[in-house]
Amino acid sequence: MAFAAACAVFWPTLSYSFLNWDDNVYVLKNPWIRQLTWDHIRVVFTQPYFQNYLPIHIFSYMLDHAVWGLKPAGFHLSNVLLHGLNSMVCLAAVRRLTGNLATAFVAALLFAVHPAHVEAVAWISSRKEILSTTFILLSLLSYLTARRGPVLRPIPYAASVLCFLLAMLSKVSAIVLPAFLLLLDAMPDPANPRARRPSLLTALASKIPYGIAGVALVVVNSHAQVTAKAAYAHEPLRYLMVKGHAVWNYLGLLFGLGGNPDYDLPKIGGSAPDVLLQLAGLAVLPAAALLLYRFGRRTEFLGLTWVFLTLLPAILFPLVTYMADRYLYAPSIGFCWVLAASIVGAGNRARAPSGRRAAAAAVTAAIVIGFTIRTLQYSRVWKDSESLWTYALTKSSDYRVFNNLADVRMTQKRWGEAERLLKQGAALENVTSYQSLGVLYYSLGRHDEALLATDRAIAILSGKRRDPALLAELRFNRGAILWSQGKSASATAEWRAALHEDPGHAQAREWLGIAERAPTGTP
Repeated sequence: MAFAAACAVFWPTLSYSFLNWDDNVYVLKNPWIRQLTWDHIRVVFTQPYFQNYLPIHIFSYMLDHAVWGLKPAGFHLSNVLLHGLNSMVCLAAVRRLTGNLATAFVAALLFAVHPAHVEAVAWISSRKEILSTTFILLSLLSYLTARRGPVLRPIPYAASVLCFLLAMLSKVSAIVLPAFLLLLDAMPDPANPRARRPSLLTALASKIPYGIAGVALVVVNSHAQVTAKAAYAHEPLRYLMVKGHAVWNYLGLLFGLGGNPDYDLPKIGGSAPDVLLQLAGLAVLPAAALLLYRFGRRTEFLGLTWVFLTLLPAILFPLVTYMADRYLYAPSIGFCWVLAASIVGAGNRARAPSGRRAAAAAVTAAIVIGFTIRTLQYSRVWKDSESLWTYALTKSSDYRVFNNLADVRMTQKRWGEAERLLKQGAALENVTSYQSLGVLYYSLGRHDEALLATDRAIAILSGKRRDPALLAELRFNRGAILWSQGKSASATAEWRAALHEDPGHAQAREWLGIAERAPTGTP
């Protein structure tokens, strides 16, 4: 039933399009997913892509392309089926953790239809969230199977480590799982309450394989990723306040409130009570978990601890966005089992035994219906790029919203609107706004303005972490503008510079070849 509910509520996404938000990079323009060959698989598993080393994520798109080509419905179907699978595995994991089928069923049902999952499921490029959660849950289940007895059973233990490795190869935020497993070692097992628990030394030793795999992949990705450059990321107090503010927003999302593709950085500071409230966001989850533990509420304690631990990477690290709905995909499992345990527990306390199931069922139905309605409503926002960014513009003033909606308008050849949006986005200096202005002016034959905008984009990029692929694209664009101005020698020099930065830049190689064969012609 959880699988069916998950698929049903997100089935409309099969008619949705690719978005102009990473889908072009991960799917539409990704050369490595076009053929299911050993050479392409080798590249996917040995080289970072798009500033990340997440080969399982990329490999999943390769499999989709082998079956569906570039039909978006096939890629969306994979997301929906994976979410349905996660809902089933969620049921199995929660049942094993709590020893209560009713709690597990309600938790899985809530997880299946939760509105906080819209971004993760409806957006093809967010598949890493779904995939990593699949392997996290499978690793957890395998570990729970392995610990039945005084020593870990080798086959399920090895399966747990392998699934953890696959989770890390899908998204490195899975690194927190060993901490949760260590916590489980210290607590009684509902399936065998009298079983002897491992010593601290034994428990730590069993986490060494997880630690080796996790640390290695974190190091690899730290060299590939670009970290945030926002000022708050370098000021400890402001950073803590921003992240505390994010936690309060995440709690609202868990209760079914809000939902946004892009969040503006909040205004922080103000009065002392405001500062304390923002900082309190960092303590609310662990404090509530400890309180539940003190009162002997094992199930709820583990649920809130899961939320806190799986959300921790989004809190600790200065990510590109200070918060995002998709970061709640795995943490929401813990919230759903806490809510489920509360519903089932309240029903069990009803006076009349005959009314217990009815009361729990009524509350569950009300929440599931509410979540479903909200999910279906918000999901429609993600049907295509125009719908997404038109909606986002009503919620955010982030430059990326202006840039992405401008890209839609350029595709529609609504040049005036696109120029206005890009200039609004450029109010906060960024490479993309000026790069797109250069393309727009070039398309309109305004070559002098195109060159100025492109040069500005290159200047801004020079102050950031080196990005050869982006610099190559800007050099290629500059060459195209110079060629249109009749400056063939300067144009070919730019294309050579583009190929120096990125030897795989196909357009630069093609246009340079044409220019060298027919120097007076136009590519």
